[in-house]
This record gives sequence, C-alpha cells and structure tokens, in this order.
Amino acid sequence: MIILDTSFLFAYYNDNDYFHEDSVKLAPEILSGKYGPVFISDYVFDEFMTIAFNKIKDLDKIVKIGENVLFFTNLIYVDEDVFKDSWEIFKNQKDTKMSFTDCSILALMKYRGISNIATFDEDFLKISKINVVNG
Repeated sequence: MIILDTSFLFAYYNDNDYFHEDSVKLAPEILSGKYGPVFISDYVFDEFMTIAFNKIKDLDKIVKIGENVLFFTNLIYVDEDVFKDSWEIFKNQKDTKMSFTDCSILALMKYRGISNIATFDEDFLKISKINVVNG
C-alpha cells in the first residue's frame, strides 16, 4: 500500500514544480500497483485542493484535477482516534517540522499498516519504519 502526500500531487499537476519530472516518472509505477493500492487522506485532498485553487484560480480545471485524483486513489478519512494520534505526533515532534496534515498521514499509515509514501517532503525521510518513494 502507498499513500500520496500533497507535495507529490502538487508536483505532478504543476508543470513548473521543481519535482514535476520526478512525479511524472514515478506516477506510472505507483498506478501499476507496484506498491499496492493507492491511498489519499481527506486531509491531503483538502490541502491539495486548497493550494491548487489558490495557485491556479480556475475552478473548472481544479475540479477536473480533483475528480482525477479521486478516481485513481482510495480515499481514507481521519477519524477521532487518528485525529488524537495525529495531535500527539504533532505536539511531540522533535527532529521534524511537520504540518498537522503530515502528522495525520503518519497516524493513518500506522493505523492502516501502510509503509510507503509518495512525497517530496524531506521530513518524512527522518521517520523510521516508512519507505519514502520519490523517484
């Protein structure tokens, strides 16, 4: 199983992103099932849609992108237990400066047994027991 981070999605859909080529190269590998089913959290979807809309400002284009992401991924939701664990991770981080959304990804990975993450966020490299997939 693999979960997608906002940095991966934004790089893929933004031709001007520094990691765009890496994400385009990696996407077929992910979609082929090499890492198992592909997941995205509701928090990541929210964060990605907000950032993309603020950058692109074209609702029709953003809706198409959102529909595409939802079609190719399995959406998982942050429930009360995951939220509480996310808050603990956020409060207690020492070697990282992760957003709350990133902390929620770590909590979901733990709860769902997901070991792979597609991201260009270097803070995830500091977390043991997960495999950062980034080209």
